[in-house]
Amino acid sequence: MTVGAPGDRVVVRYAKGEGAPGDWRRDPSATRSDVTGTLVSVDADAIVVDRDGERITVPGDLVLAVRVLPDRAVRTSEIRELEAAAAHGWPGTDRETVDGWLLRAGGGYTRRANSAVPLSFGARADVAILSVIRRWYDDHGLPPLVTVPDRVLPPGTPADGVPQIRVVAMTRDIPAGPRHVAVPVDLSPTPSDAWSETVIGRRDEVVDRAVAVDVLRSVVDGTLLFASVVVDGVVVATGRGAITRSAEAAAPWLGLSCLWTHPDHRGRGIGSAVITTLMHAARGTGCRRTYLQVEQDNVAAIRLYRRLGFARHHGYGYVLL
Repeated sequence: MTVGAPGDRVVVRYAKGEGAPGDWRRDPSATRSDVTGTLVSVDADAIVVDRDGERITVPGDLVLAVRVLPDRAVRTSEIRELEAAAAHGWPGTDRETVDGWLLRAGGGYTRRANSAVPLSFGARADVAILSVIRRWYDDHGLPPLVTVPDRVLPPGTPADGVPQIRVVAMTRDIPAGPRHVAVPVDLSPTPSDAWSETVIGRRDEVVDRAVAVDVLRSVVDGTLLFASVVVDGVVVATGRGAITRSAEAAAPWLGLSCLWTHPDHRGRGIGSAVITTLMHAARGTGCRRTYLQVEQDNVAAIRLYRRLGFARHHGYGYVLL
C-alpha cells in the first residue's frame, strides 16, 4: 500500500472501530470513513494527518487505503507532458516508439533507461501491445519492465499491476535573479571520468562501464549539463541536468538527476548549490521549470526537496510484465 511521505496531501480511508476518528458525515450507520489532509507521520501503529490545523490520528489496524494527492490540481495532460520530457532526458541507448509507447534499453543500467513508458494520448495497454513490449525486451536480453504514470493508463489494464517500486515526480519553477551558492560548482556539457566513476560506482548494477556512460550521456533533442563539486581533488557532489521538451513546440523542462553529496560533506549546502547552479544555467537557455524524480520510500530526500521548493506533481510505478 502506497502511504506517502510526511508533507504529502493524502486521503486516508479507514474502518470504523475503537479509536477511529469520528465520521465527518456524522452517519451512525457508516462502517468506514476517510480523512483528507497533510501527512504528519506514519508507522505500524497509526497514521497522523493534519486537517486544517487539527491533527487526526487513525489507528494502523483500521487503515484500509491511503491515496497520495498532488500538491496542486494536475491534469492528466500535464502528467503526460512531464513524462515525455523526462523520457527524452533519460532515453537509454536504444529506443523505439510503438503505438504511443517509448521502449528504452540501456544495457540494464537504471530502471528508467530500461523500461517502456506510455507517452501519447490514447496509448493502449492491451494484450497485443504488451506482447510487443515483451518481445522487444526479450530481444534486448532485458526483463519487460514498464513505467506506469498515474492516470495515464486506464485502471484494470494488464500493465496496471503491483509496482516493484513507486516514484514521486516533484516540480518547481526556476527562480529569476542571481544565484547564491555556498560553494563553487563546476559545470560541463560532458561528464568527466571522475564524475562518471562517482555516479556509476554508487549503484548496485553490474553493468559495462562504457554502456553506463553512454546512458548518462544520452538525450533526445536536448542539452545536458553535468555538475560537480571537487574538494582536494575528490568529487564530493554530483548532479545532472537535462533540458528537454515533450514536443517540438512545448516549453522546455530541466530534469535533475544523479543528485548526490558525499556523507562527510552533507549539511553544508553543497547539494543545494548543485541544484541552484543547474537551475541558473538552465534559465539562461530559456528554461523556466524543473523536475526531479525520487523513490517514494526515500522520505529524507522528499523532505529535503520540499524545503528547496519542490512540490509533488504525480507518481508512477515500475511494473514487471
